[in-house]
Amino acid sequence: MKSYSSRMVLSFTSMIILMVAQGSLSQSHHKSGSHHHARRAGRQNGPFFSSSPDTYREKVGETIVLFCQVENLDDSMVIWKQSNRIISAGNVVIRKDERLSLLEGFNLQIRNLRESDAGEYVCEIETYGSPLDQKSTLEILVPPRVEPQPSDGKFVVRKGSTIKLECRAMGNPMPTIIWERENNLLPSGDKALEGYSIVIQDVSRHHSGIYSCTADNKVGEPARAEIDLKVLYPPEIEVDQSWIRTEEGIEAEVSCSVHAEPKAEVKWYKDTMLLDPTNNRHMETFGNKHVLILRNVRETDFGNYSCMADNSLGRQRGSIEVSGRPHIAKIVTPNLGYFKNQYNLTWTVDSFLPIEEYRILYRINREPDYENESRKPHSSMARRHPIEWTNIIPPIGDAKPSFKYYNTFTYKGSFVFYSLNPGTEYEVIIQSRNKEGWSNATDIFRFSTRKEDYNPMELASQDQQGYSSHTSRNVPILLLLISLQLIITQHHFL
Repeated sequence: MKSYSSRMVLSFTSMIILMVAQGSLSQSHHKSGSHHHARRAGRQNGPFFSSSPDTYREKVGETIVLFCQVENLDDSMVIWKQSNRIISAGNVVIRKDERLSLLEGFNLQIRNLRESDAGEYVCEIETYGSPLDQKSTLEILVPPRVEPQPSDGKFVVRKGSTIKLECRAMGNPMPTIIWERENNLLPSGDKALEGYSIVIQDVSRHHSGIYSCTADNKVGEPARAEIDLKVLYPPEIEVDQSWIRTEEGIEAEVSCSVHAEPKAEVKWYKDTMLLDPTNNRHMETFGNKHVLILRNVRETDFGNYSCMADNSLGRQRGSIEVSGRPHIAKIVTPNLGYFKNQYNLTWTVDSFLPIEEYRILYRINREPDYENESRKPHSSMARRHPIEWTNIIPPIGDAKPSFKYYNTFTYKGSFVFYSLNPGTEYEVIIQSRNKEGWSNATDIFRFSTRKEDYNPMELASQDQQGYSSHTSRNVPILLLLISLQLIITQHHFL
């Protein structure tokens, strides 16, 4: 009977508290920002706040205390509210949340903070007349989170597309995002960029890889997500050497590098014939590199080879010629000669086998030199017909070749043209032959004679203008050396 009476008293007390609380909510207007100093000045004997409004900041999961200290409370009541919902009335916490408690009077403690706890908290004194209130703001600091788009971090796109890589950041304060690329620079050329997304235009295989976005707001540890960008494209072939020089009886390697996504199937052809591995023909693959090894090369092995790559998006072919013939000659002399009637043409040729013969074709270039491209006739019939080529077989000489690489030797050749026209442009083509045959012809090379023989005094005059007085004392020696070199050159030509 006694326990029943106690429960009746407690229930009655709770009803009284709730009635007081509901009465506080029925007030028509609460004057925002009321301050205890003003109340204290107006009512020296009434209740007032000895604490001040504040803004509180704390991390998720932590504990915080919102202060509400009241003087001269007497028979008035203190109520805590959030979003017009009562938390406590007097010394009793009404809100059914075990994380909430009152400390040292009316200071509100919140344990294990959640993001939903953020907002405005009002400590209110229910007294005669209008209530007094003190408003505090609670900001919940949330460590960063980041999610890639799409959420699985897999981004597959076809070559040539324009794409946006995007990461969604969450947290409080709002995090910043830094983009990086694994073991590479970003497409912009930067090591890192800030932003919620990056745009890549005209995507190619070179853009494939792992992109990371890191979110940071200085609350807790930064968060990181990855996007694996895969670019689908038809095969692309890079030929290491388009011309393989070899000879009978040795080993030759033909190779090409194939890039493709999806992975390509690679086959080797000689001309139009599909090749299979044999005792003398071996095929190897090292990553993207495909190698065809020709052992004990025979004359029948010379010819055009190609690596053919196929995937679901297309096909590509890379061509390589295997030949014992010399490579195309490389002309190494300047386009403008030193003399008005003669020109010394020099060149180099790479070849496994000794060069047995050179062939030179030359002629005067009679095509007009138009000052304005718009005046150049469109029809080839409107131009002068060029002079026929003159064929020359220059002497081989006894020049010894220099070793280059893969048993290849570099041969040097030269020929002096005499009785040329002064101030005239000529065209020349060179071919080389060894026992396996003639090389391909060079592109047309153009050289010009001078209107007058080269005068070393011109160089001396330029030197004297550009050098100091100390340096100019060496000019006579320089002139002597240049003149001596020209005399030796002319004597050699004659």
